[in-house]
Amino acid sequence: MDIEWRTLRAELPSDVQERLDARRAARRLGKALAEVRKEMNVTQKDVATRAAMTQNTVSKIENAEDILLSSVMRYMHSLGGSVELILKTPDGGVRKVDLDPEMTIKS
Repeated sequence: MDIEWRTLRAELPSDVQERLDARRAARRLGKALAEVRKEMNVTQKDVATRAAMTQNTVSKIENAEDILLSSVMRYMHSLGGSVELILKTPDGGVRKVDLDPEMTIKS
């Protein structure tokens, strides 16, 4: 019997659903990017200048639910970092993909 996660989740008490939502929000990619930026004492404006985008775009990235990988790469490269994607298969296989660490950014 295959039961979808959405069906199971809908049957959970509302307080449990809220805790799951909070955990999901904490794992959000945009939030992680903002935390990295703040730990490095870099402003959104600094990221924007270095990544050749507007400060508004940086803010949208940090608050988005769905972010383009190219945006994540530009953001991280503006901080001097890089991006590695980890693909996990259902059978436990793992493949790491280095996403263009040599991308040129505007200084």
